[in-house]
Amino acid sequence: MIIGNEVWKNIDYDSRYQVSNFGRIRKKIAKGYRYLKPFRKGNLFLVKIKDKDMNCARLVANAFIQKLTNKDRVYHKNKLDFDNYYKNLEIVSLEELGKRTGHISKSKRVVEVKDNEIIRDWRSARTAAKDLFVSYQTVMDYCNKKVQKPMYNLMWEDDYFNEVFDPFTWEHKK
Repeated sequence: MIIGNEVWKNIDYDSRYQVSNFGRIRKKIAKGYRYLKPFRKGNLFLVKIKDKDMNCARLVANAFIQKLTNKDRVYHKNKLDFDNYYKNLEIVSLEELGKRTGHISKSKRVVEVKDNEIIRDWRSARTAAKDLFVSYQTVMDYCNKKVQKPMYNLMWEDDYFNEVFDPFTWEHKK
């Protein structure tokens, strides 16, 4: 498939491989080119080059934006990991990447409920544990309903909204 305005550049350490400004990677063979199919590993899209998994976004950024160091990270401006078009990529430090993507972490909000109303809330089980002077595991057990008579009525924020509100009308369940 040919894409308009597609530019190809050799990958630095092996001239048999090329990367395009659209994020496609190909290998030169006797009768033309063989296009490499990226595969997903975690939240990265990789290709296999010489038995080594290579990050597609880093290959594009290295060829079309700037030479990368080990400290450089590639950030997708539109937050789509598979969109490796060179204008969608930005080189940032690890610290800057953390500032931009840290809010997407896997921590879940915790709420304390009384009479079907939220009294207090925390951004994670760890912050709730520190604030309530109990262990992290205790907060997890309360939220997962593993304690018969808990000191606090804690639950995950998602569970609260699923129990208390009708998801179709967003009105209180009776």
